[in-house]
Amino acid sequence: MKRLLTFISALFAACIILPAQDAGRRSRLDRDSILIGDQVLWSVPVTVNEGQTAAFFPPEEPVAPGIETIIPFHIDTISAKKGKLSMEGRMVVTSFDSGSFHMPPLAVVMVEKGHADTLVFEGPVLEVNTIPVDTATFQPYDIKGQITYPVTFREVFPWVLLVFAVAALVWFVVRYIVNRRNNKDFFGRSRQVDPPHVVALRDLEKIRGQKLWQNNRQKQFYTAVTDVLRQYMAGRYDFPAMEQTTAEIMDSLKGRDIDPRLMDEVKDLLSTADYVKFAKHSASDLENENAIPTAVRFVNSTFLQQLEDEKEDK
Repeated sequence: MKRLLTFISALFAACIILPAQDAGRRSRLDRDSILIGDQVLWSVPVTVNEGQTAAFFPPEEPVAPGIETIIPFHIDTISAKKGKLSMEGRMVVTSFDSGSFHMPPLAVVMVEKGHADTLVFEGPVLEVNTIPVDTATFQPYDIKGQITYPVTFREVFPWVLLVFAVAALVWFVVRYIVNRRNNKDFFGRSRQVDPPHVVALRDLEKIRGQKLWQNNRQKQFYTAVTDVLRQYMAGRYDFPAMEQTTAEIMDSLKGRDIDPRLMDEVKDLLSTADYVKFAKHSASDLENENAIPTAVRFVNSTFLQQLEDEKEDK
């Protein structure tokens, strides 16, 4: 009795309140018996009139020994006709043990005009059965081997595409490398490579138009000018000027038919560039103005000397 009073007070404080009227005193299962592991719907039907309310008291978990809840207790409205509301408290349960299971009773509190009645719905009996096995005629069989299926074109097609894609990629890479080594483009056409002096003069003119030192970018200016000179020397005299220091470059130029005064000017240009790039030296305006002309004179002078040497060889 004490538990029932506690339940009623708790219901009015926290439970879901719905319109209600008694529709029977027995909960029901949609099947009286099931096989182990099957699911069954357990429901409590209630029909209520206008002005009435009802509060369902869900069963405690677990609802019964050996019974497991699949879908917890909830309330569904079935229909509403002529002021009457039909609803059900529902939950889905199952069992993994065989036997007879007595479902617990379910309580619904009905309230009308301040008067409350508790309706107790008797719980049904759930029969859980196992699959019968005829031990007299039962004959065990060996485990079957793995079933194999023929390979279909749909399964093979993606792999065929992958092989063709990889083969095409390898062919493109090999063709590109071979043609590049032979100074040809991807389609096998010979590339027209400008001679070193043409490249150098064109790059020096481009640097002149950038006006780097005029915009306080001396380091970028001297780096660009000396890189052009080094690339020209590497192409003209066939020595690794890009990797050499200024002193090593001057040693590599010794013994070549170059005007000594022009050699001194180039040495001064390279040395000034080293100071600017590595010692944070600020070159004078005169040094800045003479940098490109010195490089141009060196390129033109050595190129003309090359032409004279070729004429003499003929």
